[in-house]
Amino acid sequence: MIDRHQKRQTLRSRVLAVIEAATRPLTGKEVAQAVGIPYKPTIDALNKLYDYGKVRRIGAKFTARWAVNRPAETADLLTRIMLSLSRPRGGGGVE
Repeated sequence: MIDRHQKRQTLRSRVLAVIEAATRPLTGKEVAQAVGIPYKPTIDALNKLYDYGKVRRIGAKFTARWAVNRPAETADLLTRIMLSLSRPRGGGGVE
């Protein structure tokens, strides 16, 4: 028989699999429907996965969308943003 810990882990892995397979960020309701479980356990699983750094939340609490967290992509994006901000802008000014 599966104990509670194993059941939670299985639920989280199913939720994570849906998020990883998605082609766009999903709402909690969309994830719940795809996994076939109620909304509340889905949100609990998403919040734990968020705590573990496996998923990211985009937006505010009730309008949030969830996506897989890819730290390398995030770091690359932040690097590109910082580099673009540090470059001198052309035109109009006296140098």
